[in-house]
Amino acid sequence: MQTFFMGFRFDATAICYFLLLPFLLLLVLWPFGKVEIVRKTRMVCQYLFVIVSTIICIVTYNYFREYNDQFNNFLFLGLYDDQKAVLQTIIEYFNPVLNSIAIIATIAITLFVFRKFEKGERIFRFLQKFQSKPMRVLLIVLTLFCFISSIRGSFTKVPAIKKWSAVAKDNFLNKTILNPYRSFISALHEFNELNYIDGKNPFIEKKNEDITDLYPAQQLVSGIIEKEAKGDTIAKPKQIFLVVMESYDSWPLMDKYAPFGFSRNLKAIADKGMGYDNFLPGGHATLFSFGAIITGVPYTGVNISYLGHLHEPYKSSIFLQFKKLGYETNFFYGGFLSWEHVGEFVPYQGADHVYSGADMGGKSDSGEWGVEDEKLFDLVLQKVDPKKYTLNVILTSSYHPPYAIDIYKKGFPYKSAADFPKEVRQYYKGGMNMQELGHLWYGDKAIGDFMAKAEKKYDTGVFGFTGDHYGRRFITPSPDLYERSSVPFILYGKNVPAVRSKNPGSHIDIIPTLIEMIAPKGFRYYSFGSDMRDPDKKRGIGLTKVIDRNILEHFAKDEQPEVIDLHTFKEQKEKAARYKKSMMT
Repeated sequence: MQTFFMGFRFDATAICYFLLLPFLLLLVLWPFGKVEIVRKTRMVCQYLFVIVSTIICIVTYNYFREYNDQFNNFLFLGLYDDQKAVLQTIIEYFNPVLNSIAIIATIAITLFVFRKFEKGERIFRFLQKFQSKPMRVLLIVLTLFCFISSIRGSFTKVPAIKKWSAVAKDNFLNKTILNPYRSFISALHEFNELNYIDGKNPFIEKKNEDITDLYPAQQLVSGIIEKEAKGDTIAKPKQIFLVVMESYDSWPLMDKYAPFGFSRNLKAIADKGMGYDNFLPGGHATLFSFGAIITGVPYTGVNISYLGHLHEPYKSSIFLQFKKLGYETNFFYGGFLSWEHVGEFVPYQGADHVYSGADMGGKSDSGEWGVEDEKLFDLVLQKVDPKKYTLNVILTSSYHPPYAIDIYKKGFPYKSAADFPKEVRQYYKGGMNMQELGHLWYGDKAIGDFMAKAEKKYDTGVFGFTGDHYGRRFITPSPDLYERSSVPFILYGKNVPAVRSKNPGSHIDIIPTLIEMIAPKGFRYYSFGSDMRDPDKKRGIGLTKVIDRNILEHFAKDEQPEVIDLHTFKEQKEKAARYKKSMMT
């Protein structure tokens, strides 16, 4: 039933686009008696709806049979393929005659049904009863409200959107929720994003030359990033947990802001474990950073989750490499697996088991946005066997708009800025409201509750924590470059020393750090990054940003480079970037 009603919401939006023109003409022309124009316009839209909908539904049915999915970006790859071969394949394997008969029959039956109902007067006679002016005004307002709600697919402030559509536990049912129109638009958007090219390929400038011709006898990328472990520094833990926290940046953990208590639990964990202050996310959105963490490949502008099965799984994948170390691999996500194709992307990169909000009922106290973090962590505690060697990657989702969790029911202590501790009250400038701050606090509370149980159940476990990207919200309207860039990276567990380090790093350094911590000497692995514990580590690389022990530099396209001194936290603009050229070479 959840699948049916979610699909109905998307269907309502599609139908409303066909109704939009005749509906607006009715509102505009009816007072002038031009009803015939409206009727003819409606007839044209009606025929278009029947014909186009029939064709697109038959096409997507055949597409699903072949690709086990509705339209995706592969639909457009045929534009760059052998057109003759594509057409021949369709003729030979997709029964064009049978499909044509189905299309014609469906159109004929549907138009017959439409014509039959056109002669009905029951609805007209009912509406004719509303003759008083107040009732007619109410009827128009009610009609407009229903139309606007239908075209949004929602009566609430959250419209029907793809990333929150997978409300069922069954993957097949989730794939049927979007109608062909919506899946086509989504496929076109993904294709354009994948194939957007700006500038020229710096490796291949001469026509018809391949990179192997330009650089003969050179190593493959996998050969360049291959490394050999120096030898474990702690006893092999049975469980490893890597928590990727939604929109979680570093500033709540800074000593300056610690008295607010927004991240009290996480700060306590950092004080008992290894905490890295100079750490950057892999990208500026969840999937971009998450992709870098999972695959070990730096985000460079291509959303790799959309590549699907286009390439082999990356050798640098965290799941594949920990399988070699004897770990079963699990992925837990509080939202739905339809988000950014994560339900297909993660298993393809080697996850043995994938769990989502659907496994906890798919609903939360906050409505349609998956489950709260505490329920996600309860699912982790339920599914992870303390007797097995497992790597568990957990992606939270609660600290995210629309911030609908009842934070005061959860125990958030602040009702207004007057409730803040005196020593930090000066820092609050209204940049975030109480609801947003409460969700930041709630994410930390869920971690604290989880750790209180997990430490007892998984006594040899290692726990890692990082944020996916800067949360785009800050207690003042103008955070400095560090405050709007850095995310935490914390490691905690048995035999993990308590260290607060200024070693610089980023998300691509997580995999080598964990491997070097537990892998036997000589274990071969693949990584673009390096061990965060290496005393000679010089820098951390994010998207258009580089951090070292002294500065953080930002060099966005078409903008003057920014630098902040990490000792004084003074910012300045620079004429030329210090790191950009060395990174490119």
